[in-house]
Amino acid sequence: MGGMQQCRQCGGGPVEGGWCRSCGMPAPPVPTSGPAAAPATLAAPVGARPAGRAQAMPVLLWAAIGALALGGVLCLTTLIGSLSTADALSTDQLAVLASAAGTASPGFGLVGTVWLGLAAAFLALGSRPARAFTVVGAALGLCALVSGLLVVPLAAAALLTVGAAVVLALVPDAREWFVGPYARPVRGPVSVLLVRTGSLGAAIGWILAAVVLGVVGLAALAGGLVTASVGAESELGTALGEVLGVIGGFVLVAAVFCAGLAALQLWVFSALARTPPRSGRGARVTATVLAGLAGLGALLAWDRWTLFGLAVAAVVVGALWIPDDARAHFGDAPLPVVRRLLDRVHALGPAPARTAAPGTAPAGTAPVPAHAWYATPADGLPDPTRASAAPEPAGAWSRDPMSGPEQVCALCGTPLTPGSACGTCGARR
Repeated sequence: MGGMQQCRQCGGGPVEGGWCRSCGMPAPPVPTSGPAAAPATLAAPVGARPAGRAQAMPVLLWAAIGALALGGVLCLTTLIGSLSTADALSTDQLAVLASAAGTASPGFGLVGTVWLGLAAAFLALGSRPARAFTVVGAALGLCALVSGLLVVPLAAAALLTVGAAVVLALVPDAREWFVGPYARPVRGPVSVLLVRTGSLGAAIGWILAAVVLGVVGLAALAGGLVTASVGAESELGTALGEVLGVIGGFVLVAAVFCAGLAALQLWVFSALARTPPRSGRGARVTATVLAGLAGLGALLAWDRWTLFGLAVAAVVVGALWIPDDARAHFGDAPLPVVRRLLDRVHALGPAPARTAAPGTAPAGTAPVPAHAWYATPADGLPDPTRASAAPEPAGAWSRDPMSGPEQVCALCGTPLTPGSACGTCGARR
């Protein structure tokens, strides 16, 4: 029986690399007593750091967090400035406010303030989803900058976000902080979480649109009925009442359509997190179709929002169909092209190798690259993050999650039987 470790804070487990997979907080392990607990025969990895996080965050990572915080401040000042302009004028304030609301600056200022502020805060905690949101925000901000949708402060915030994303994606020390052997574990695919968050945001937007259109439609319909009843003796009053009634009816139909889209987005948000994978495949197809329709609409419109809409559609489709963790979440095999590309990206900088203690691994066994988040231990090499009573027999682990006598979870590397769900992360192969 393999050893089991519990978290000192929540009492759950397992604890791997100094992080609890139940509560996600840093916690030293507490070996449990009983038949499941057994002394680990595998010593600490040669030349590896102690279990847990490094003592100091990389300097460039602090610079990236500071850049995101500064970008959030610039977005906040833009939002405050666009709103205070209407309050400072004493004449024609409604026209000025309508003009400010018709531009993209207030909306981008609000979204940028929340987006960059939360990303900077969670990056300091070592959150991999925050890293993904930063990279996506940089791509969308760059598209908005090229399309001419941003004023000077927002353009500066977009450039700062692009610089932070480059650091997070390419600098080896900063990248290892999130995907290295001692990185904070995640409970699900980051790319799927990205799409789920976008679906929730879209649902909230459609709900607000449905409420506004519903109020306007009811007001127009009530005004038409009143006008028709008051001016029943005149042709002008009757015609005006009919026009208002028709307008109110069309607006109410648009409100119902927006409410239906909001319900669909909420279903996508909940279904993408379901297991087994078949429960979420319909939501993945639905999200892909919605993103494709949005991209097609942006392409047909062909204005300055076209590039931004195409970027959003590409992010949704790519996040659901390309990453290995997303494909494993839906029960699909990884793409070999993506693995080779990730190998080349991770090869840009050195990464610590997991090496077993002398006498616990067969001679000549190659170390496992710790930077490859999808890699599993090689044949005959036990995983140093898993306490076990004895070294695993040769052949029990396979580098390819889909081959070998025993399948291995593509997310966390835990052995599992065919057709069963992973007991560590919940993914099904």
